[in-house]
Amino acid sequence: MDFLLRAFAPPDGTPVAPEAVPGDAGAGAGGFSGLIIWLVVLVGMFYFLIIMPQRRRDKQFKSMMSTLKVGDKIVTIGGIIGRVTSLNEQTVEITVANSSKLEITRRSVASILGKTSKDPNEAIERK
Repeated sequence: MDFLLRAFAPPDGTPVAPEAVPGDAGAGAGGFSGLIIWLVVLVGMFYFLIIMPQRRRDKQFKSMMSTLKVGDKIVTIGGIIGRVTSLNEQTVEITVANSSKLEITRRSVASILGKTSKDPNEAIERK
């Protein structure tokens, strides 16, 4: 700051003192509490915009996986449509066209279509 005062000083060389701003006494202490308030607000926004929706999606996924059973028609996250033939702890075996069998992880199941649905856009919301 002192550099700027010297750079913009009058050419006659008289030093220019910084002017006091009215109500500036104790600005350092108020600045720290203001910083703490903003940090709390940002953490709160982070929680409500990122963490809370992710928890909701995880809860919905767990409920969907608990209702998944052999014979259900599913869509994977890659868009493959198949019928569940067996369930393991971490994987699901599905049968797709031409009786091809695929073993996929449980996390790659996007939605459950049900037993009779022909349209993959008609996912069943199981609760």
